[in-house]
Parts: sequence; structure tokens; C-alpha cells
Amino acid sequence: MAFLDQMKQLMEIKQRMEDTKKRLDSIELQADNDYVKVTATGNRKIKNITILKTDDLVTLEGKLKTAVNEALEKADNVMQSEMLGATKGMMPDMPGLG
Repeated sequence: MAFLDQMKQLMEIKQRMEDTKKRLDSIELQADNDYVKVTATGNRKIKNITILKTDDLVTLEGKLKTAVNEALEKADNVMQSEMLGATKGMMPDMPGLG
């Protein structure tokens, strides 16, 4: 009986995680500075890069890298939070899921 309950819980977790991944695709996070604006989804996909200023290419390259990394870091934080919410309370005996 307990095995079937665990299988049911695992299927519920799987469905919640799939739903969460779909929701993360619709979340947009932005990082910008005076040279660029980067938009990423909650699933860490770069959706758009807008160049705002091009007068110094060396600075532009550095600012672009910084903005991309910031957008991806924000996406990581949202993803972790969403995934934790999807699994919270489902499997309290498994480390990292309870």
C-alpha cells in the first residue's frame, strides 16, 4: 500500500515540476545598465538583448557579459524558488524536497 502511495506522490511531483517549467517559460526577468538590457526567461533562456549605447565597444562587451550573467542569476533564483514550491510537502523524507 505504501509503495502505491509513494508512486502517486512521485507522479504528482512530476506533474507539478512540468507545470512549473511551463510557467517559468512565461516569466521574464531583466537586467540592464547604461549599455544593454537583457531579458531572460525563468528557464534561463535569453529572450532578448537590446544595445542601448555603442560608443565604447570594450565597455559594451563587459556590460553585456555582466547583464547576461545577472539575468541568468535572477532566472536561477526564480527557478529554484518555483521548483521548491512545486515539491514542498510532497516527499518530506527526501533531503532537499521537504
